[in-house]
Order: sequence, then C-alpha cells, then structure tokens
Amino acid sequence: MWQTYLYPLTYLLLILLPAPLLGRYIYNVFEGKTHWLGPIERLTLFICGSDGREQHWRGYLQSLLAFNLAGFLLLFIILIAQGALPFNPEQLPGLNWSLAFNTAVSFMTNTNWQAYSGETSLSYFSQMVGLTTQNFASAATGAAVAVALFRGIARQQTTSLGNFWVDLVRFNLYILLPMALIMALLLVWQGVPQSLSHYLSFIGVEGNEQVLPLGPAASQIAIKQLGSNGGGFFGINSAHPFENPTALSNWLEMVALLSLAAAMVFTLGRYVKDMAHSRAIVITMTLLFLTGLCITLGQELAVDPNLHQLTTQAGNWEGKESRFGPILSSIWAVATTSASNGSVNAMHDSLTPLGGMVAMFNMLLGEVIFGGVGAGIYGMLLFVLLTVFLCGLMVGRTPTYLGKRLGIAEMKWVVASMLVMPVGVLVLGGLTLLLPNAATVIGHPGPHGLARLIYAYASGAGNNGSAFAGFAAADSGQCIFIGLTMLLGRFGYIVPVLAIAGQLARAPRQEVSDSDFPLSGPLFITLLIITILLIGGLSFLPVLALGPIAEHLMLGAL
Repeated sequence: MWQTYLYPLTYLLLILLPAPLLGRYIYNVFEGKTHWLGPIERLTLFICGSDGREQHWRGYLQSLLAFNLAGFLLLFIILIAQGALPFNPEQLPGLNWSLAFNTAVSFMTNTNWQAYSGETSLSYFSQMVGLTTQNFASAATGAAVAVALFRGIARQQTTSLGNFWVDLVRFNLYILLPMALIMALLLVWQGVPQSLSHYLSFIGVEGNEQVLPLGPAASQIAIKQLGSNGGGFFGINSAHPFENPTALSNWLEMVALLSLAAAMVFTLGRYVKDMAHSRAIVITMTLLFLTGLCITLGQELAVDPNLHQLTTQAGNWEGKESRFGPILSSIWAVATTSASNGSVNAMHDSLTPLGGMVAMFNMLLGEVIFGGVGAGIYGMLLFVLLTVFLCGLMVGRTPTYLGKRLGIAEMKWVVASMLVMPVGVLVLGGLTLLLPNAATVIGHPGPHGLARLIYAYASGAGNNGSAFAGFAAADSGQCIFIGLTMLLGRFGYIVPVLAIAGQLARAPRQEVSDSDFPLSGPLFITLLIITILLIGGLSFLPVLALGPIAEHLMLGAL
C-alpha cells in the first residue's frame, strides 16, 4: 500500500522541516530576545515575586522543587474536594486519597498516567483548573531544565544557569500559550467540544437512554499534545471521537506530539553554536524512530496467524479506530512512546506482541527518541556524554565535550541517571509480583500479563502515561507504587541534569582540536546509537524475553 511509505515520510517532514526555525525562536525566547508580550511577562514575574537574578544550580533546583511541590498539593486538594467545587454539573464526588495522590503526581511529573476515566470521574473544574494547568507547568519545567543544561554547556567559569521563574514564565507565555490557543481553535473547528454544559441524554439505536459526555475538551487536548503530556479528557484518549473526530484532527495531534521536542534539539545548537551537532542528534533520533516504526508496521500490517484460515485481510485491526487503521495507529503508537506523551488513538494492549514491545522499548530507553518537551533532549545528552566519555577512554585521551572536560563528578551523575529506569521498572515493578493480588493486578497468567506489568512501570518511570488495558491501575497499592515510580522517573533525571549543568558551567572551555572525538558525522551517530541500545536496552532483555518475545513465539500455537 502506498500509504505505508507516504504517511511516515509525510509525518517526519512535518515534524523536522519547521524544527530549526522553531528551535531558533525558542532560543530567542529563553534569552530574552523576544519582547512582544513584555508587559505581561514583567507583571507575571512581579506577581510571582521573582527579581529575575540568575541562580546557581542548587538555587535553580530548589525553585523547581518548590514550584512542583506547590503544584502537587494544589492539584491533590482539588481532586479530593472536587465534589464541593464549582463547574461540576454531573455532581461527581472527590477522588479517594490514593487515586488523588497518583493523579496529582502524574500530572505534576508530566506523566499524565490516568488510573481513572475522565468523563466519569473528574469535574470540569478538576479538568480545567487542575489538570490543564499542570499540563502547561510540567511541560515548561522540562524545557527549563533542558535550557539550564544548554547554558551550562555553553558558558564557562560561572555558577549561573539562569532563573527558573523567568524560564518558566517565558516558555509558557511565548510558546505554549499561543500554540495551544491556535491548536484549540483548530480542534474546535474540527468538532472537538469546548463546553461547560451538562452531559446530554439521548435514546440509542437499541432504544436505551444513554449519556453524551461534553466538557472543555479542546483546550486540554491542545496542550496535552503540545506539552508531551498525553492525559486525555475522555477515558479512551484520542481514540474517542470527541477528542479526535476527523482525519485532519488526527494529523494535527500527531504533528503537535513531537514538534516542540524536535525543535529543542536545534535550540541546543543555538546555545553551543554547533548546528552540525544538533543535526547529528536529530539523525540519531530519526533512525531509531524509523527502526521502531518499520518493525511496528511490519507486525501490524501482517496477517494474524491465528486468523489466517478465516480471513485474507492483512493487518491487525483489533483495538483500532477504522477511521485511522493500522498505519496511522502505528505511527501514533511509536511517536507517543518515543516522546513522553502517552496519548493514544488505538489500544496498545491490542498491538501485536512485537508491536507492543517496540512501544515498550522506546520507553525503556528513557524516551530519548525525540522524547518529551525538554526531557527528551536532556535525556539524550546524558547518553551523548556517556558516549564521549567511553570513546575518550578507549583512545587514551581525556574525554571532552564541546571543549569541556568530562571528569569523575559529571560521570557519577550520568551513571546515577542510568539507574532510574532499571530501578523504576525492575525493582518497583518486581515488587508488584510479590503482592498477594499480583494475578488480579496484571489480569493475565501468561507472558502478556508480564508485558502489561513491564509496560505500566516503564510508562511510569519514563513519564509516559500510556498503558496496556487490563492492568489494574486504580488498585490502591498500584496507585502508590506507580506514583513513586513517576517521581523517581522525573526527579531522578532532573537532579543529575542540573548538577551536571552546574559542573560544566564552572569548567573553563578548551579549544577544540582535530584530535577530539567528533560530535557529528556517521561515526558519532553510530557510536551514540550503540551506546543507547547497549546501556539503555540490555538491562531489560531478560524480562522482554519472558514477556512480549515469548508471547510472539506463541503466536499460531493458540
């Protein structure tokens, strides 16, 4: 089918062609070279009580942690007390404390894991004031951390990394808010509801009374895609016809999913004045993305061996919207797990075993294939630093990255960050299997049950938020365990990244010589990919073999 080649190519072009220009705009915003909303920016910072002075990395981190703690507490209170708050036409009660804890952590960490169904559990107030606000705040937090790292690499012999409050306000004001406004209007044009009305009752085709859920959906969906959030307004996310009603809305949401993440890579090039390095990183990400997409398309377009005697129709259509089909569903599945987005337009539990494993593996790598807004590029830079360090040792030279020596202090933090995914998935996820209700939680006694567990904890540790169906996400124990996993996955990276930024900012810059390890070109790209796959992937090979790989080998024998 011609769509097999045209759709992925079109998608990548729509993501990558505007990325350099958008990356330059993001650089200008963070460096204060864009002033068209200057009065609002100054007023907002005045209300926040920020004097705009640049901060040491510890001060930057303290501001970030204080802001995120306040956001968590506010959202937790809103969810607990939603029954007494306004804009609740369906009179929905507040959430229990464990589910409120899980949800507040989820949206504060940019994970947007949903252990509830939006239209039956949350009021309009909770969705608008609680969740949508955190969608902006958590995305801007990730971008601010990435820019602090960029400044640490670019600057020398200083302790200043910028001001967290200034970076937060600027990214929201000049980038997220305008783009989300335009996106929301486009979605309303396509039929996504934006209403405060009661749910509508109607008589279905079988003569039974049913309820049509409404709400301010377009505004939340816009930022959920742009900010790598992924938390849907309705329970089945962008597979719901009100979240994603048309072919055009599907493309708009898919493109928004990775646009800012790809642009942030070119923002790095502006800071370090090395666009070739940015292009090399983008090529690395694109090659990894295409590899996963080719595997997924090959699996999802093949005839199911268990059904080959019943039909000759190619493609796994189970769990997919017929409006989108296997091709567009596969592109979305690979893109949303390459980013820390987690939105879905098909049910990932219905993917073929290897198709589901690709989505799982993207998260297990730390979601560095484009990744979330800011989080993707700073996660990838950790692998870049590790690659440069290892290659420097192999040739007997002091490892340097863009003129900065990489010492023991920086590499200790890099290694610490590499432990986040194994601890979050294998340790915290493994504890679930020791619980008395483990069989009920995973809902399947075979390899697919283990795959559900791996996926859930990879999603939490990777701050993704998507899930395989059938996993008991609302179980009180899982609300706590996955909540802790999400905290580890967010701040287990942010703390090392800011510490590394502080170390690099203090270091003097050396002149780059021809004997230094190249940071662009085929050699760098190849070694970076090998490092990502070896360090990021090998830790999980045994558990993948017992889960999705074993399930794949059982196909046709059922």
